[in-house]
Amino acid sequence: MGGLAIAAAALGTPCAFAELGGAPHLGPDQRVATPSRKAAAPAAANTATAASTAASNWTMREITLPDGLIEREYLNADGVVFAVAWRGSHRPELSVLLGTQYATQMSGRARELRQQGRGSHGSTSQADETFAVHASAHQRSWTGIAWLPRLLPAGVDPDTLTVPQDS
Repeated sequence: MGGLAIAAAALGTPCAFAELGGAPHLGPDQRVATPSRKAAAPAAANTATAASTAASNWTMREITLPDGLIEREYLNADGVVFAVAWRGSHRPELSVLLGTQYATQMSGRARELRQQGRGSHGSTSQADETFAVHASAHQRSWTGIAWLPRLLPAGVDPDTLTVPQDS
């Protein structure tokens, strides 16, 4: 992972938020706006913007990358990332956003579903007691939400954690 961080820094690419199950982390080029219920404003050409929102037992932080990709991380009361969501014209780097373990699990399970004739290249929906994800791609629109069921705060419906179309 250290090589990836060095490469991202060398290329001037802002680092994404932390992976599922980890602590949040903003890269040095990212700003956190004052807490708000509104989405972050579109990013400038070479910067990423971030915003945060708090609920009673969880917090949401959002970043808009220079290419327009919006990523959200959801933190439980202990500050651990329990879910991530994305929307943009391309797929985010899932090994960074989800973590290598969950990205590998997601792609492997999606491949198994396709081989069984129960999946497609454009979408995946999978869930077990440790990891769940809904992701789709359609006409240059990539969206998804992934979460860790065991860390999901009580009363939180993961389907409400998506990045809205108008963000």
